Amino acid sequence: MARRGLLARLRGDRRGAVTVVAAASLIASLGCLAFAVDAGSIFFESRRLQGIVDAAALSAASQLDDADAAAEAAVRLNRWGHPYTLTVETGAYRPDPGLAVGQRFAVSASEANAARVTIESDAPLFFALAFGHRSARITRSATAARANLASFSIGSRLLALQGGVANALLGALTGSEISLSVMDYDALLAADVDLLSFVRALRTRLDLEAASYDQVLATSLSTGDAIAALAAGLDAGGNGTAAGALRKLAASTPGTAHIELGTLIDLGPIGAQDHTAGGEAIRVNAFDLLRGMLALANGSRQVQLDLGTDVPGLASVTARLAIGDRMADSPWLAVTASGEPVIRTAQTRLAIDAQILPAANLLGVARLHVPLFVELAEGEARLDAIDCRARRPQSVSLLARPAPGHIAIADIPADISDHRTPLAERPATIVALPLITVSGQARVDFAGPDWQSVTFGADEIAAHRIRTVSSNSLVEGIVGSLVGRLNLKVTVAGLGLGTAPIGALVGNSLATAAPALDGIVNTLTGLLGLHIGQADLRVNGVRCGVPALVA
Repeated sequence: MARRGLLARLRGDRRGAVTVVAAASLIASLGCLAFAVDAGSIFFESRRLQGIVDAAALSAASQLDDADAAAEAAVRLNRWGHPYTLTVETGAYRPDPGLAVGQRFAVSASEANAARVTIESDAPLFFALAFGHRSARITRSATAARANLASFSIGSRLLALQGGVANALLGALTGSEISLSVMDYDALLAADVDLLSFVRALRTRLDLEAASYDQVLATSLSTGDAIAALAAGLDAGGNGTAAGALRKLAASTPGTAHIELGTLIDLGPIGAQDHTAGGEAIRVNAFDLLRGMLALANGSRQVQLDLGTDVPGLASVTARLAIGDRMADSPWLAVTASGEPVIRTAQTRLAIDAQILPAANLLGVARLHVPLFVELAEGEARLDAIDCRARRPQSVSLLARPAPGHIAIADIPADISDHRTPLAERPATIVALPLITVSGQARVDFAGPDWQSVTFGADEIAAHRIRTVSSNSLVEGIVGSLVGRLNLKVTVAGLGLGTAPIGALVGNSLATAAPALDGIVNTLTGLLGLHIGQADLRVNGVRCGVPALVA
């Protein structure tokens, strides 16, 4: 009985149960900890091995003639401390988005432009030693391809600026008072900045350590910060005068507008990297890049300019400017030899309201009213071929066609911002007196030609030479041509009397003022990188055989 009572008491006694549960839990916890340590070791060594195999692939791609030795040297340089098996394959890489990533590389002995490197090794284990396992097998691979890169522009003929006109345009785009001097603008026009130096300056300013070029460009930043980074890039290139002009502009630019420069700049296969080694700098014009950033920041895309009475031969000039598609006349858009993407200037509408003085006594008329309207669609350029024999740039071929469009003397609606809707053009009232009215309308159209090929030699690329293609011969004296086609209607006391003699006096006055109006049209379109009936091309930089990771 006593024995049964003892057993009963033991069954009912709960003292010490926590110790049993704790002991069992400790065993499970130690097991989980051991698994976590070993899994962490495998993960860490895998990441480290991936970095080494990436470096080996880049080295192999840069020296395809001796890819095995280049990859082996990269592995030794990075001091991988475990036994490994290295496999190097060379072949052709096709950046075809229609193919799966794994199918874009094909092993080939001829026309190789890429290398695939695979490393097999072991990651050490610690707690698994208790079960007889000293290491776990890990395999990592990477593919790097050599790409021929070129940066080119459409637009950018400006050699000199009228400071007042440029200040009016940039001030309207920024919504602030701009007071740069002609010397400042000349410095910006003459200065080029290395595109990669600019993006690195952006990364520093945005405090994005270790971010890739594409990640930096995808970051939203204020227009002032973008301009300040451009100034830093110019400083790095020794262009202190141009950098000073940009710092003045950044100080007067409101910080409310934010932009993402990835909509303007595409670095192609370089974009996924956070640094580049060697190769030619890809240079872009500082004023072109500035203009593109400000146009991107101006959300309304329609600005009003008052050029006052500073234009010789004209009593007063006001202008309305509407920018359609984003400013994509991108001299900073690096592309590959595939010829994509196409670079386009922006759709643009420009309405100029000019008051001119009559050339002679015209029945007491104090001023003549001349409304000019310019509408341009997209000018286009694309890369046709890059000749990189002996890994040195020999030539770059572009295909281009100027923007189709037209220029008219006509009255148009006040709102010109909706590029999807054609504007109604009506005869313009040029003279309005109590008894005399003179009206007229004229139009010159510019047809878009077929693609024209332009080839730049190595010397032309180094000298940043500008080449021009034209849609037709009518590219000079546009307003004069309009005046010659102007159909005038003279009304005296409500009676139509034809064009003589009052019409002849009006025509002479308009012909006298035509060169000044041509200057206004050319200056304003030139500030936007556009030229009526023409496309100006420049190759900004070439990189031959730059290796980049593609898989």
